[in-house]
Amino acid sequence: MGVDQAKRECVQMVLSGTASGVIGASYLASACGFDKILSLDIGGTSADVAVIIDGKVAQGNGEIIGDFPIFIPSVAVTSVGQGGGSLAWIDGQGVLQMGPDSAGSLPGPVCFRRGGTQPTATDAFAACGMMGHGALGYNAVTVDVNAACAAWQPLADALGVTVQETAETAIQLAISSMYSDTSGLLSRFGLDPREFWFLAFGGAGPMMGCFLARELNMKGVIVPPTPGVLSALGGLVADIRNDFIRTLYGDLTPALADTLASEAEALQQRACGWLAQEHGSDMPYSLQFSADMRYRGQSFEIDVPLEANWLAQADFTALHDAFDRQHQQLFGHCDPQAPVQLINLRLVIASPTPKPVINPLAPATEPVPVLKQTRAWIDGGWHQVDLVLRSALRAGHQLSGPVIIAQDDCTTCVPPGMGVTVDSFGNLLITANEA
Repeated sequence: MGVDQAKRECVQMVLSGTASGVIGASYLASACGFDKILSLDIGGTSADVAVIIDGKVAQGNGEIIGDFPIFIPSVAVTSVGQGGGSLAWIDGQGVLQMGPDSAGSLPGPVCFRRGGTQPTATDAFAACGMMGHGALGYNAVTVDVNAACAAWQPLADALGVTVQETAETAIQLAISSMYSDTSGLLSRFGLDPREFWFLAFGGAGPMMGCFLARELNMKGVIVPPTPGVLSALGGLVADIRNDFIRTLYGDLTPALADTLASEAEALQQRACGWLAQEHGSDMPYSLQFSADMRYRGQSFEIDVPLEANWLAQADFTALHDAFDRQHQQLFGHCDPQAPVQLINLRLVIASPTPKPVINPLAPATEPVPVLKQTRAWIDGGWHQVDLVLRSALRAGHQLSGPVIIAQDDCTTCVPPGMGVTVDSFGNLLITANEA
């Protein structure tokens, strides 16, 4: 096996699952007309958040996998050790904690009755009455609410509170961890959460998304028609793409002019040669240059998108201005008079693949069919909650929280003070009610 092949396979093994979910979210957001999205993929062990603007996924270098940095171009994802299977426990000081250990798929949450004994975040939602109103996993999983309550009882006794209070505290702890890391991601890119939607998917994304969006003061939450398989969609619609890099490590001065133009041309030839060799010479493609740049003396670089003609013409004024703008956006200040260094020159080549067409959902002709009313413990008290089947919803239907929307691959929990509208593509658009 050659070095390049081994590198590609390593990237695929480390990043393919998470990246596929982000790519699926990007495709869905573009197809449905949402320009500013944070993808929220919550599974059993983690919550993964990525930035998507105008259909483009934010890229990063030096991302952290566990305790190790990976210096390869990748989707910029923040992973939090909180998911539907995160385990609850009481530390030596008698304080309730959540995660990062997880029950995994086996044995899984206690309420799934597959051998789990320690309560999880999913068991917390079940004990609070927000789950367990129908089978999951296309009838492969039956939620046992009584088993979930029994699993929480020892922790509730140790804390001296009720099962529901303990379970809700566990949910708040999980949301708090997600809040901290998601805020860090937004700050890293200089973004305002009030301008962004969460696109919630994965088995637990719709279950927890509204609670996290509420804390972050997001624009709202989008729940796609089939959240459990959005990652699979991403694998199907992903474009052909490869990244090329050349380290220059030079000041933006006329002395760099010839090198900059020749290296940009060499990168373009390598990229086009790779595409022709791997996929054929008749493939359409696009090229995007960028560079890792910094002020002289800084110990970190930022990735700056560049125009190809700036490099070919060695337009240092345009390059310097682009870096200043990016620095201003990220950190709130820049210094147009300070010398700038270009460390790495990057080129991404991408070729589109065929995409499926998202068919519109039939419009509603009758009121929302409520299957039944149930009780759920939300925000410190019991509420009467409507239970609605996702399969019964049509475009234009509207609901007011608290409401539980059940479907085969997940459960969507909408707390009080939030409303739901079904759009023409079948997405649930969940927003805070106006005061």
